[in-house]
Amino acid sequence: MKKLTRTEIRRLINEEVSLMNKRRRPTLMSVLFEADESGGSNEPTFAGKPIGKPKGTAYTDQLNFAEFKDNVEGLREVFAQILTKDPNQPIFKAMGPNANPEKVAAWLIQKGPDTVAGRIKTVGSKLPQTGLPKSMMPFLPGPSDAQGTVDQVEDALKPGGDFNVDFAESRKSVAILERWSKLAGLITEKVDPPNPNTFVGMNDDASKYMKSGANDGKPDDDTAAFNRGAKIGASAAIPTQSNVLLPKALGMAVGGVEGGDLGAYFSTDGEILDGHHRWAATMLNNPTAELGGFASIDLNAMGGRETGLKHLTAIGNALGNKTKTA
Repeated sequence: MKKLTRTEIRRLINEEVSLMNKRRRPTLMSVLFEADESGGSNEPTFAGKPIGKPKGTAYTDQLNFAEFKDNVEGLREVFAQILTKDPNQPIFKAMGPNANPEKVAAWLIQKGPDTVAGRIKTVGSKLPQTGLPKSMMPFLPGPSDAQGTVDQVEDALKPGGDFNVDFAESRKSVAILERWSKLAGLITEKVDPPNPNTFVGMNDDASKYMKSGANDGKPDDDTAAFNRGAKIGASAAIPTQSNVLLPKALGMAVGGVEGGDLGAYFSTDGEILDGHHRWAATMLNNPTAELGGFASIDLNAMGGRETGLKHLTAIGNALGNKTKTA
């Protein structure tokens, strides 16, 4: 046997190492094949892993944003159903007959599941735990499907016109004075906000309520600021409604709702009084967008948020607008 020189041994070692490296280096064909087997490199991911297939979780049109504040796997299921583009998936059924699965899936991919998830969580975390349900929220004039006028809403909140609601005595700051004033016979019994839909339209009870501020013995005390052309940033807005529905807002977002004049009302503290789903849709599309509304109203002058909202609901009822349930 021929004895190998040191140079020949070194060359053989280098050749073997080079051959081993070539064997370990994947070919273009193997990369493409592996990518195809695993679903492709473009498979949508969420929270660091592929979204995967849906599990068939049932949803209704009452699916609330609040359910997803801390529910990563719940969001994964919603996204998985959307990405099937199957109109029979529960999320599309919840969105209603006008849902377009192709458009919804394309919107989700374009925005990015992680981005959409973050925005859904933000909306859910903003909703008040003790907020009024939709069935008790004001439906005021202004939108095309509402009766009455914005002028009439303002008239109800200020003395000197056709209407003026008695709400000054609702303020906590005058509770003790009110008691003594009643005992002294200086004012009549105040008219509390009636329950939603006690009247719908200007019947005798509604007329009495709408003119109660002029008949309480103090005709000039019931006034609340009403600032026309209100504007507020979507991310800064404060929801007052507890049940804001993901399927409804998602449909609006896919349809292009993104800021602008939402045909809604706000409080002077930045609270949303109407138009919660248009606000939520804007949050899904662009949280930095600016929202416009008919006016901002001083709820503090009306007895605080909850009492003020009840008064506004009654005003909307009197002007012919039954509260909505969804």
